[in-house]
Amino acid sequence: MWKNALQPVYCPLPKESTLLGALELLEESQADLLLVSDEQQEIIGYVDRNSLLQQIKATQDLRGPIEYKIDILKVPELSPITFYHNISVVLGVDSAGNITGYMTTQEARNQLSQYKLQQLNQIFNSSGTGIITTNSNFEITFMNETAEQILGLSKSVLLYRNYKTLLSMDKDLEEILSGKQLLSMKSSINFKQISGNFSPLHENGKIIGIVHIFSPREQHEEAVRELEMVRNLNEDLQVIYSSANEQIIVVNHLGEIVRMAGTFLQEFWQEDSPEQLVGKDVYQLEKDGIFQPNIVDLCLVQKKKLSMIQESRSGRKIWSVATPVFHGDRVEKVVILSRDITEINELRAELELAKRKSKEYKQELDELLTRQDIQRKLVYRSQVMERLVDELKHISRVDSTVLLIGESGVGKEVFAQAIHEYSPRKNEPFIRVNCGAIPENLMESELFGYEKGAFTGADQRGKPGLFELAHRGSIFLDEVTELPYNMQVKLLRVLQEREVMRVGGVKTVSVDVRVIAATNQNIKQLVAQQKFREDLYYRLHVIPLEIPPLRARRLDIVPLSIHFLQQFNELHKLDKRLTREALEVLEGYDWPGNIRELQNVIERLMVTTRADVISREDVLSNLYGGLTRDREKKPLVQDIMPLKEAVEEVESQLISMALKKYGTAYKVAEVLGVSPATVSRRMQKLLY
Repeated sequence: MWKNALQPVYCPLPKESTLLGALELLEESQADLLLVSDEQQEIIGYVDRNSLLQQIKATQDLRGPIEYKIDILKVPELSPITFYHNISVVLGVDSAGNITGYMTTQEARNQLSQYKLQQLNQIFNSSGTGIITTNSNFEITFMNETAEQILGLSKSVLLYRNYKTLLSMDKDLEEILSGKQLLSMKSSINFKQISGNFSPLHENGKIIGIVHIFSPREQHEEAVRELEMVRNLNEDLQVIYSSANEQIIVVNHLGEIVRMAGTFLQEFWQEDSPEQLVGKDVYQLEKDGIFQPNIVDLCLVQKKKLSMIQESRSGRKIWSVATPVFHGDRVEKVVILSRDITEINELRAELELAKRKSKEYKQELDELLTRQDIQRKLVYRSQVMERLVDELKHISRVDSTVLLIGESGVGKEVFAQAIHEYSPRKNEPFIRVNCGAIPENLMESELFGYEKGAFTGADQRGKPGLFELAHRGSIFLDEVTELPYNMQVKLLRVLQEREVMRVGGVKTVSVDVRVIAATNQNIKQLVAQQKFREDLYYRLHVIPLEIPPLRARRLDIVPLSIHFLQQFNELHKLDKRLTREALEVLEGYDWPGNIRELQNVIERLMVTTRADVISREDVLSNLYGGLTRDREKKPLVQDIMPLKEAVEEVESQLISMALKKYGTAYKVAEVLGVSPATVSRRMQKLLY
């Protein structure tokens, strides 16, 4: 901007001044230019040293009046530097209209050119590659700092030396002066192995030398290896896509089809080849009646994974799964996996296969879908968990009491932490209380605190209770059904009155807390058995949230496994991974211990598996133990035995054989014609 280039204004020269007065003021100020003002002290022009000397030479009279120039313009000092026609001097003015300085346009051009030259030098020196130029006699005329670092020689040693005699290479540099480029040329100088490009250096259409852009040879070869790896990976993916049973379409954020792979659904599109669709607009195809609805448009608007049935005008129906690919917060493209499901009698099988295949491709294209919302991660993919988390976010905005219900190990504490983090109390304390871990004789003092001298051994200063520590925040009462019956009355008072009384105290202390309770027991049954107060139950049962067990949300098993794998890799400084077959075994297990059991199994696999890759056999051995080993008995009954024992023996041998052959409880269940849950229960029974 002009402000950075302006020179200070000296005392303006009155327009009635003589040449002698102007000359004296110029000498006194040591300036090259003086501004000229009128009777109202307004700047009306300027006189510079050259024009003043020309006037003195022409008149030969120092007492003569000055002649000033008026090609002058006022501009805001904060505006960018801009050059105007027939203007030689620019005056900068501030927001109040006061003149803050001046600058000649010629000097401004010089400063701008110097700044651009400095920027160019910085670019050359920061490019990460060496740059050397020569004249037509191969004498070095320029080299950047990177070239000095690569070659280990300073420019003071190399400038104006003959580059042709210093450089060792297979080609002759004379070829470049004839207009030829030499690409990826290996050469050496000062025992430094380098690789780069030689190009002619042009000026006004004439070759005046050469320019050599290079880098260390090992760096260049590493880049070549990386490009080769990317090329091979791309070819492998193309083979995978071409052999896929689904149609894969990639659509950019503008709705243009940029790529198609896999099985081309010709009858749906009514085109001969996928090449005829690449480049077309899905919005125009929808408008032309080729298909409906437009899953791409819905995916771009909702910014989340969608699945639906699309129908073409020919009557063909396809099951499509659209997944958005994000760049930052913006959807960059949408990947659609589609399968023809026109035949009604094959609809169920086709849908199941599409789900499994879409999950595999999602792992390849987008990696595992995880959501990190809070400090302790809520990792999920299933719709039941998505609905539960959405409800959790909704209720977090209010202060109502929440009761979390679920089996042991489902993550009730993580949900309680999430409710606190999503609430307006997130910057206040979050106090965790395990009601089953506190001795009954200490329960009251721990929850409500005590005054000094309240009992033998008490701190003489007294101690606040956990409810006081949670003031303005949240308190999580885990396993609340373990509270002694007499303590339930006092908890009820806290919930009703929002105040506590310390042990040994005589006055109440007001507390502002959000209560979150949790249990893994049937609390209604405890109320009926008079083991839990009914009035406290209704105080806690304001907003109940039931957390489903892991076996009821199998889509979450894979992302949770990957999440725990990453955690333990970082914790134990390892780099292990699970094969796809191993993940399938984990997904088929019944998980009676829920997420806690899954976490323990992953850690055990990490520690006990010697290889970096955790295989299906490793998981089977950890989950089912001896069931994966060969049995000596044949699946026949050789002797008289009770019918129940015979059935159990045949079941055991059949399950063992099927598990060894197919690897997953899901496939075993399919082959044996029973549910996966039944197979898991039978295997658990056989183990114990």
